Amino acid sequence: MRLLRFACFAVVVACSNSPSPRLIPGGGIGDGDIDGTLNIYVIDHDTEMPITGATVEVGTTQKPTDSKGLATFGPSGPQTITVQAAGYVSTVWASADGANVTVPLNPTPDVPEQATLTGTIASWSSITVMAQHVKAAYVVYSWDSKANNGANDLTTPANGQLCGLAPADTTCAWTVVTRTGTVTLTAVIVDIDTNGTVSQDDDTRSIIGYATVPAVTVDSGVNQSGIVLNQIDAGNLEDVTIDPGTPPAALTTTGYLVGIELANEEVVQLPVSALSTDFTTVLVPKPTVYAADATFRLTGEAQTTSVPTAASIVQRTRLASTALATGTWLDTPTNAMVSASSASFTPVAGASAHQISWQDGSIPPKDLLQVTIFDPKVTTFAVPNLVAPTGAVTATVSALAATFDVKNFSLDDDLDKVWGDSAQPATLQ
Repeated sequence: MRLLRFACFAVVVACSNSPSPRLIPGGGIGDGDIDGTLNIYVIDHDTEMPITGATVEVGTTQKPTDSKGLATFGPSGPQTITVQAAGYVSTVWASADGANVTVPLNPTPDVPEQATLTGTIASWSSITVMAQHVKAAYVVYSWDSKANNGANDLTTPANGQLCGLAPADTTCAWTVVTRTGTVTLTAVIVDIDTNGTVSQDDDTRSIIGYATVPAVTVDSGVNQSGIVLNQIDAGNLEDVTIDPGTPPAALTTTGYLVGIELANEEVVQLPVSALSTDFTTVLVPKPTVYAADATFRLTGEAQTTSVPTAASIVQRTRLASTALATGTWLDTPTNAMVSASSASFTPVAGASAHQISWQDGSIPPKDLLQVTIFDPKVTTFAVPNLVAPTGAVTATVSALAATFDVKNFSLDDDLDKVWGDSAQPATLQ
């Protein structure tokens, strides 16, 4: 590389090894090590549009982004990149080493766009169960893998997504609060064996069917009613087996989702462990019900019972077989100590990167600062003065595991290569 730079210097009109600025879709790092030129784009995480006038700091140098969201610097080697913009969560990428970097900022306040949908399940009265059994359905909306700000985890008031339990509910009338965009709605139909008792403690549950409707377009604040979910024929259902692996020993509360991956990062997530007493073999729709090229996904989550919780999530994507396995789980960071000006922790073996997040004391808490460290061996971090949080804060240290190279990735292209995420509440100093 030094010889190439010298040759270009000698005949400067003939060649140049300075990388051309390139916006990396969704955010990311690429185009070789930093060697005298660093192009940084700043974009909105949700829209991927450039952010003009963001303050970018590299070393002791600060620059604003231009109309294309770009700021260019002249360092060499891995750098700490700090970005601040009005209306966004401050973000730091540490040990970043790519000639082109695109940093996505999360908008704040953290309020997802949403709407309320209501409807019924076709031919609900035709579903029969044995004596002392009760039928019910639980309606879910599909996730957007690229969504942020809790869009995949919206709460429906009064548990309205559960229907059919009351004998008078002959249509399984449901309500669900959903994210915006294109949404697939799916009802998981459950047979509940009451064992002849009033108490629910001895109930057992098994999944007996599904109903769905695809491609519902949801606009923010525009509620819709009269949506009918059609039952999926028995011939389009199949059993999958789930191998839960061995979650970290301290994380004793577990749950599992069987996902069906559609186009454009849309995933139908079925909460099988919450709705079936035995979830190691469970009935699900065949992926082809939704799309010819759809595949399975398995997500497992383990967490502590204490609050705030430590947690580990494992995700296996693009699975073609009905035998689903979590494989290796990611341990949580340990010895996490955080203040407004610094952080220290013991890294997690097998992690590709670590993240430190600062939140305020509101309910729900609002993110103030997110720091991602791309060198998995780094154990301490000094918060740049530009983005140091103030006031009462809480903090979390997380580990991230992925199969992509942290020096060459695009979040739009490589998001499904993230297979593990774990988090540990930090002790505040």
